[in-house]
This record gives sequence, structure tokens and C-alpha cells, in this order.
Amino acid sequence: MASMLMSIGRLSAQEKVIHGKIVSDQGKPIIGASIKVKDKTLSTSTNEKGEFVLKLNPGETIIVSNVGYNHVEYVIGNSSEISISLVASEIAVDEVVVVGYGKQKKVDLTSSIAVVDTKDLVKVPGGTIATLQSAVPGVQVTNGAIRIRGVGSINGTDPLYVVDGMIGGAMPDENNIASIQVLKDAASSAIYGARGANGVILVTTKRGKAGDVKLDYNAFAGIKNISHNVPLLNGQQLAELINEEMYNKDPSRQDYLAALSKPSAIGQGYNMMNELLQTGNYQRHNLSVSGGSQNANFRLSGIYATDKSIIIQDKNKYYGTQFISDFTKGKLKIGETLSLGYTRRNWSDKNIIDAQKWSSTLPLYDANSSTGFAGAGNGTDVQSALANAYLNKNVNDNFSVNGNAWATYEIIKGLVYKFNMGIDLSRVRNEGYIGNYSVGQYQNHSPDELNISSSQNNRWLFENTLTYENNFGKHAISALAGITSEESRYNAVNAGARGLPSPDVLILNSASLASSRLVGSGVGQSAMYSMLGRINYNYDNRYLLTFNMRRDGSANFSNQYRYGNFPSVSAGWRISQESFMKAFPAISELKLRGSYGLLGNSDIAQYQYQRTVSFDHVWYYLNNVMVTGALPQTPSNPNVKWESQYSTDLGLDLELFDHKLALTVDYYNKKTEDMLINVPISFTAGYVNNFPVLNAGSIRNRGWDILASYKDQVGNFGYRIGANISFVKNRVLSLGNNNEILWGSISPGGENVTRTAVGRSVGEFWGYTTNGLYTNQAQLDEDKAFAPNAALGDVRFNDRNGDKVLNDQDKDFLGSPIPDFSYGFNADVSYNSAIGMFDLSMMWQGSQGNDIYNNSRYWGEGMYHYYNNFASTLDRYRAEEIIFKNPVSGETTVYPKNTDTDIPRAVLGDPNQNLRASNRFVEEGSYLRLKVVNIGYSFSSPTLDRWKIDRLRFYVGAKNLLTFTKYSGYDPEVGSGDTRSNLSRGIDGQTPWGLSFPNSKEYFFGIQILF
Repeated sequence: MASMLMSIGRLSAQEKVIHGKIVSDQGKPIIGASIKVKDKTLSTSTNEKGEFVLKLNPGETIIVSNVGYNHVEYVIGNSSEISISLVASEIAVDEVVVVGYGKQKKVDLTSSIAVVDTKDLVKVPGGTIATLQSAVPGVQVTNGAIRIRGVGSINGTDPLYVVDGMIGGAMPDENNIASIQVLKDAASSAIYGARGANGVILVTTKRGKAGDVKLDYNAFAGIKNISHNVPLLNGQQLAELINEEMYNKDPSRQDYLAALSKPSAIGQGYNMMNELLQTGNYQRHNLSVSGGSQNANFRLSGIYATDKSIIIQDKNKYYGTQFISDFTKGKLKIGETLSLGYTRRNWSDKNIIDAQKWSSTLPLYDANSSTGFAGAGNGTDVQSALANAYLNKNVNDNFSVNGNAWATYEIIKGLVYKFNMGIDLSRVRNEGYIGNYSVGQYQNHSPDELNISSSQNNRWLFENTLTYENNFGKHAISALAGITSEESRYNAVNAGARGLPSPDVLILNSASLASSRLVGSGVGQSAMYSMLGRINYNYDNRYLLTFNMRRDGSANFSNQYRYGNFPSVSAGWRISQESFMKAFPAISELKLRGSYGLLGNSDIAQYQYQRTVSFDHVWYYLNNVMVTGALPQTPSNPNVKWESQYSTDLGLDLELFDHKLALTVDYYNKKTEDMLINVPISFTAGYVNNFPVLNAGSIRNRGWDILASYKDQVGNFGYRIGANISFVKNRVLSLGNNNEILWGSISPGGENVTRTAVGRSVGEFWGYTTNGLYTNQAQLDEDKAFAPNAALGDVRFNDRNGDKVLNDQDKDFLGSPIPDFSYGFNADVSYNSAIGMFDLSMMWQGSQGNDIYNNSRYWGEGMYHYYNNFASTLDRYRAEEIIFKNPVSGETTVYPKNTDTDIPRAVLGDPNQNLRASNRFVEEGSYLRLKVVNIGYSFSSPTLDRWKIDRLRFYVGAKNLLTFTKYSGYDPEVGSGDTRSNLSRGIDGQTPWGLSFPNSKEYFFGIQILF
């Protein structure tokens, strides 16, 4: 008996009082969370501070659960104070997602809608783009350009953004975003009609909540460098190359450049690209204050950000604020979202291609020059990009106001009227100045020049909608009807003058050359009027049906074709709700769904249905008097109408093992008809590079979107992994203009290197095919008729039709910029300890099967002039060893034999035209990239309680840290040189970086604090 009492006493002595706190993964206390001791009846729940108290023994396990969160099993250790974090359940059956003009339970969706995990957005600078790119199947992002489910048109295919119900709303800062939904099929996008053809991204901002006033501060800062540099020849290597070019052109010549006659004495020389590149940096601060009561709440946030580019003389600042409030008075609710932003960018024109071509044998600076910069020489006839970077300047100021205000009133139970008014105002001012200077013989600008332009765009949106919801037994119905109108007005003015008194007095009226003063202006307007409706029907949470309808009228079309109708229908079957599914307890959710709908596109320039004229800088002389004139600008097509897209989607949603494993599979078929195309006509019609818009094309996209994820919590260890892949096949079914469109003009040469033709994909690369290099005399003799200037080491072009003439008839398709598939995967790991929570996350993203036309190799591997070249030309072809004695200096250079290469010979003037557009410049563009890696630490609850802070997290990370690719250029994520067309996609070096500016490798750190 005494022994038993002693044993009980020892057990009781082991018990201790545990003070615990349950918080969300955002660090907020969870009220009413259930805490149950495993294998016992003992349980409790958290109070209003998320706290609980229990007497427990070390080694016992508690089960923590709450609606909307994943449950956690936690083993009691030696500590008497514990903090447990619950992760929000992403696939809870009562989860509500935002849809067009409303909300729905996720399990009731019958269309293809991707829900973005907003926790990922704040893990990296530019988190919205990184998350969309790596975590959402069917979404491809290239240098900021977003395409959803392929290229549905040759015109711009940017998705529509809707922020808090504002069509075309301003994208908020990541820290202000509460949810993001991506509408991918017609059933989900048809409610937006004409603007839904390219997909819709719905964004909901964070709003104030009832309770104490909260301060939320999020900040990060980082440095960045170019992710991959392309090495150039140093001074000695370039001098040797140029001497070889001259020798191969004419071995008997004696007029070699004296400055290059002793390559060994030149040494490393100079690299202008290195002077233009720098370590960039950035910072961003977001401070918000929020709070309120049951009937009124608010959230006010302010943003300050700076960004210094990896290219010199390029930086910007941003100031922004967002104000949100909601008020309830009985059945009346009023709210608004208003964002104000101001950006100032200071930058200068600088041609990266000129910097690459700059001779590395030339100095960059000249103390005897009036500007301090050296001019070109040694045969190099380019401007100094470094001088241009400092001798001109541009300032862009952009002020914007974007947002909406709304009011709702419940007329009777279930019937709600909503009025929504949106505004989108922008004021842009651009100032460009080019100084009065002379830098060598190729870079002269006199007198100086000032150009100023200013524009304003005002857009107004008015929406009136009625919604009705009711349940009848097992039947649930909701309906929506509405009328919307939208109007935009654009005004602009520009002016310029030359001969300013001083670079410090940039005033147009002060220009000394009065005749140089020019002024111009422009106006424009557009409007849209719409009617919309939707009906949702749900029977017993098993059978789901949705109808959408929108009728849009656009001022871009004549009265005869002004309106378009855009309906859709979708249905779903929640098989998991059937009684026979009880035999399969592992299946948490199983749903089949399908949709079909019609979407539209009106993305063309205004007034295409009528002739327009231009008065800009047009005048003539009548009786020796200068009179304003006009030129025809665009021809008319009164029959132009909507571009239509027919879309089908079949989907499967499967969740297993208590929603831990989730799988979503979609098959889609999109067909665009009556595509809007600028069809070329003869210049004799009087129109200069402006062609009429016709409905003359059809494109089809078919593909698969697959998304899988698994998440679990084991004790203090939580993890989540996800993967997605998207396949797409793009085909052109019909076109005007003899069923082909040539585009993608490159410089120099002006060749069109893309061709869009029936039976092929949009914007495939087009040019000559090659069969390696000429390596023997028999090959030269065989091709003498069409390659009379070829020599050993030159490119061997294919005479495809065998007519012994090399011309456009011998060109062929060379590859496609559209990938066979794109993919991404991500992982999140967290460990909750007594001293705090540690977390690690990463995002990977890649594409496979796409090609890139690397036009930068035209100069970089040209070897036809005195320009610098890429270091890859060190592997150039030589049929035999060359022992060259320079006739000017007498220095001897040995050029070894090199025939095992695909780099052609070096020869001045390129007599064989090796640089013709061909498959030589088409490279594999596939890549896999570690977009984000992030490591964070969050302080434990006891520490936070002492500091009276709700949450405190520090993190460090990197962006674009690793890239695996065979592409030789700066960056495989090549953007398009024309944002309004998909015909120049995948051409690298078409412009001096411009929109195809390479991604940078970044390292950043940040802090997140809530109190």
C-alpha cells in the first residue's frame, strides 16, 4: 500500500501546469481553439488571447484543432510555456473564394479557378509575379508579361486585373493583398465578357477588423547583380581577331592598323560593359494601421520604395498610400478602396549593343576631351554608350489615383442591390534632355535639345447590380443581374526646342533657336456599355450548375458591330457527396466539372472603323505662306468586329487523406475566331506603315493544367510541397494575307525572323537552314553557283529547292518560342520550438521545348568588322595553322588550326553573308530556375508577450540564385520587344535590352512586425 502511494506521489510530482498559446501562421491569437489530451477525456479551449492552461505530464500529446486550420499533434516537453502555430487549411470545405461580382464556396466551383496562397507573396520582392510564375499551372510569365493558357491572339494577351471589384484596378503591394484568384476558363471569365479572353486575375485587399488598433510593418532591402554575364574579348584577343579578319580578306594586304599591330602589348584593354554594370540595390517599406468596431473598420497603409538598377544612371522612387474603410448601418453597407501612387524615374539613354561592340583596345575616358569621354576609333564606328549614359538625361513622373467606392442595401432578405463607382486617373510627365557635346567623330550633338510631354488619362466606371440568394430544402440558388458603363478620355501635349542657354535652365521658352520650337497634342476616348447576369444552382451539395452572360458594347466598333454577346455554362458533380463514397474514407473530396463559353477581344486601336488623319508636324507652303496640312493616318474598315474565343474546359478536383493530398487536373480547348489582324496593303494607297484591321484569322490552343500538393503537421514539424505542370499546343487555323504574317524585324538587315502561318504556331522563327561549315573543297565546288564567295570555314546554307539560287524560297521554320510545357514546384518547411519558429521555403520554375532567336550573336559572333566580339569567337574556324607576321610592327602571332567547331571563320566584310538570319541564331531556351529561397525566424510567444508584440519575424533570402540552361545569352526568360503583339516573342537582342532586360540575381533581408 505504501509502495502504491509512493508511485502515485511520483506521478503527481511529474505533472506540471502548462501555459500555452495558440496562434495562426500569421502570428495572430486563435480564439476558441480546441486542445484535447490524446487518449484521455481531458480537454480545454483557448480564451480571447489564444491562451490555455492544462496540467500535463512530459511526454503526453495534445491535439490542437480549430475550424479552418490544420490540426496539430504536439508532444509536451520540459518547458512549462509553449506556443503552437496552426496553419490555415487551404482546402477547408467552407472556404470561400472570390469570383466575378461575388463569392462562392470553393467546393461549389464549376469552373477553372486557381487560388493563390498569399503567404507566398511576402517571401520575396516582387512576390506576386514569382508566385504566379511558379505555383499556378497554365500561367506563364516572361519578363513581367503574363499569358494564361497559351497565345490566343497575335494581339496583346495580357490578363484583366480586377481589384476589389474595380476593373483595371491598380495592383496592390503584396503586403496589402488578402487573396488572389486566377480565372482561367470561359465559365469563370465570361462575366467580364470582352476583356476576359486572356484570363482574369481577381485581387482582394486586406481590410480592417473589429478589435484593437493594429500596426503592421513590413520592410525588405536587397542588392542585385546581373545573373549571367556574356564574356567579351579582351584587348589582345580583339586585336588578334581583327588582324585575322584582315588577313583572311586579303593575305597580301599591308595596311594593318598600327594601333593593333602589337596585340601582346595591348593586354587586357578596356571593357565598356563592365563600366555600365553596377551592383544595384532596393528597399521597400509598408506601414499600415487598421482597426475598427463591428459596424465600422478601416485600414490605412503607406509605402516608400527605391530601386537602383544594375545599369548605371537608372533609378526610381515610389511613394504610395492606400485607404480602405467599411461601414454598416442596418441593411446599408458602404466601403471604398483608394490607392494613390507617385513614381519618379531618372534614367539616361544607353545602347547596350554599342557597349558590346566598343573596341576593347580603346580607352573609355579621355582627360583632354571636353566631356571627359573617349571617342571611337581603331575602325570602330559606334557611339560611346558610357558617354551617352552621362550626357543625356530623362525624368519620368507618374501620378495615379485608382480605386472604387460602393454601397449595398438588402432590399428584402436575400436580395441585395449594389452600386459601384470606380476611378482610374493618371498624370504622366516626361522630360528628356540631350546636351551639346562632341565625343569623337561618330558622336556629335549640337545644339542641345529639350523635349517635354505631358498626358492625362481619366477613366470612370459605374456598375449597378442585383444579387439574390435563397435555399429551398436541398435546393440552393443565387442570381446576379447588372448594368455597367465605362468611359475613358485621353489628352496629351508635347513640345520641344533646341539651343538652351544652359543645362541648368531647362525651359522651352529660353531656347535661342525659335524656329526649333515644336508643339503637338493628341486626344482620344473610348467607352463600353455592358449588361451581365449569372445563375448558380446547387442541389444537395452534389449537383452544380452555373450560367453566365454578358453583353458588351464597345466604341471601338461601328454601330453595326458594336455589341457582342458572351455566354457560358458550367456544371459540376461532387461525387464525394454521394452515399456510395462512404466506402472510400480516404477520399475527402472528388468533383468532376466541365464548362463551355464564348469570350471576346476588342484590343485594337481606336477609330479603325473610320478613316483618320494626322496633323502632327504636317504643313505645306501656299503662296509662300506655311499652312497646316494633314496626312491620312489609318484606312477604314467599317465591318471590323469583335474577336471571339470559344473555350471548353474539363476538370477533376481530388483530395485525399483528410485534405492532405490535393490534385487538380484540367483539359482545355480554346479557339479564337475573327482574329483582329493588321493586313498589309500597297503603300500607293497613301498610308505609311498603317494597315487596315480585318477579322481574318483563327487560332487554337489545347492543353493540360495539372496541380498537386501535399501538406501535413507532425508534432512541431510542418511541411507543404506542391508541383504543377502545364502543356499547351498552339496552332494557327486560318489567316488573311495569303495565310502568312512575317514579323519580328531585326537590326541590322531589317529581316523578318518570325512567320505566322496556317498549320504552325504563332510567331515561329523563320530563316535559312544551314549544314554546318564548309570543311572541304568538294563542298565549295558543289555550292559555287549560289555561294561564289564562300571559303573554308564559312557557313554552308541549304539550297532547299535545288534551283542553285539562295533566296527567300529556301527559308524554313526554325523553331518556336512557345514551350512544350512549363512547370514549377515549391516547398515550405517549418519547425516550432520553445525559442520560436523556423521556416524555410523555396520556389522553382522552368520551361521546356521553347526556342530563342539570339540576335545579339549577330554582333557578338559576327567577326566581320572592327567591333568587339563574344569570347566564344576564340573557338573560330581555321582550316590550317596561320603564322602571321604583322607588316607594320613585325610581331608574329600564331593562329592554330581549328576545324572541330561550329563558329565560322573570321573575315572582314562577311563576303559569304554568314550573318543572314538562319538557324545558327536559334538556341534552345529551356531552363530551370530557383526563383526564390527564403529562411525565416519568428520569435516565440513568451518573448512577444514581454515585448507586447503580436508577431516578429526576420528573414533572409535570394532570388534567381540558380539557373540551369543551355542558352548562351544573358537570360533565358526573354521578353517581347512589342507588348501589343505576340509576333516578336522570344527574340533576344531585338532592341538594346529594353523590355527584354535580363533578370538579376538578388540577395535580400526583411522584417515583419505586428503590434
